[in-house]
Amino acid sequence: MMTMDFTMLFVCLLVFMVIQATGTYVQVRQYKKAVRRLHKKGNVGIGSRRSRLKNNIVIIACNSEGLILDAELMEGLTVFTKFKKMPEVIGRNIFELRDEYAKISSKKEKKRFRGHMEAVRALCNRLESDGQEEAVS
Repeated sequence: MMTMDFTMLFVCLLVFMVIQATGTYVQVRQYKKAVRRLHKKGNVGIGSRRSRLKNNIVIIACNSEGLILDAELMEGLTVFTKFKKMPEVIGRNIFELRDEYAKISSKKEKKRFRGHMEAVRALCNRLESDGQEEAVS
């Protein structure tokens, strides 16, 4: 009887591990597709925020002038979450958005927009460094 319980527990754990691995595989594929899709539109900045309740990944694409051409967000707990457009930032200037995020004073809001800020910061750094390289040339 004890062996049967142990075997059943082992099988259940194995099934859960297979489900977890499959879910992770699906999410990684979605991530790679989103990065490729946005990279075709311009420079890409990626940011993420991890928490106990909600994780998110933010991918923003902009042109060399800093105009945001596209942005997507994957937010949630499960493997069933998908990337969704972020129309509230599309068409805006990346440097203005950076300044707007810098004005956030609430710790809660800063935490909420951490992934957004990381993606914006990465793009701003890339565009600024590209501008410096062109000035030196």
